[in-house]
Amino acid sequence: MEIRRIKVPTALVWSAPTAATKTDQTYLKDGNLTAWLAALQPADRQRLADNDGIVTEALFNDRVILDRQDGDWAHVFVTRQSNRSERRGYPGWLPMAQLTKSDAELEYPTTTVRLVRPTTTLVDADQQPILDLPMGTILTTTSQDSTWIQVVTPLGAGQIPAEAAKLSVNGVDDGDRILALGRQFIDTPYLWGGITPAGFDCSGFVYGLHRALGIPVPRDAQDQFANGYPVAPEELTAGDLVFFATNHGTGDIHHVGLYAGAGQILHAPKPGGKVEEVSMAKSAFAPEYAGARRFWQ
Repeated sequence: MEIRRIKVPTALVWSAPTAATKTDQTYLKDGNLTAWLAALQPADRQRLADNDGIVTEALFNDRVILDRQDGDWAHVFVTRQSNRSERRGYPGWLPMAQLTKSDAELEYPTTTVRLVRPTTTLVDADQQPILDLPMGTILTTTSQDSTWIQVVTPLGAGQIPAEAAKLSVNGVDDGDRILALGRQFIDTPYLWGGITPAGFDCSGFVYGLHRALGIPVPRDAQDQFANGYPVAPEELTAGDLVFFATNHGTGDIHHVGLYAGAGQILHAPKPGGKVEEVSMAKSAFAPEYAGARRFWQ
């Protein structure tokens, strides 16, 4: 079993190498998610959803288990994302070019830091930009002061501003803080498989917010519903997860959002949509309500 790390800011994890089309080839070569997103047409976004082309994303420095290689592609398990069907992590395909060649461990105790701002620039010792990293990225630290945090990465040593690891929202509890953090991303475009502020799907939105706060949550809505603490309708509070299912709420879970208080839901609704806060009772999902779960305490 080989362990590798992600060496691009955000790696799209594909359902199969054949899921990538001509539109995706530039991204596969350079890993530039921003340019790829700018080139996507509405039909492309819908295609990704219809074909389940992207199953999730892995972030810079995330560990993956390299299962096997097929030409320029690697079948991997993303270890930070739990999945009911595979104990090793979330399965999918990545270009080999987006993975390190090894995973060397440091020989002394280290700590980690989570990036909680939408975007953080990783810089070198001379404070020259290396990469822009998304919220939720987890880095190994070697030292820090009030201004900078020194880190080791798949691209070598670097540093990030200390502010990048300080939550900019407040709340009486983690549920409040999850909601406040999520509200920063209202109008963020929906992206099937997305877990970052560049684009979220419904379960990726709640996964990404919990990940930023260090709260373990499964990646997919069905797994999220199967875990966590059940919450009765009269006990719903900010930051709880609300779920919707087929067959008037009795079938398969197909959507999740954050309860925002006062009967509102904050969610990433569908391809072509954007993160929004709306009345849960008036939404198209209302007849499919299946229940609620809480992962924060």
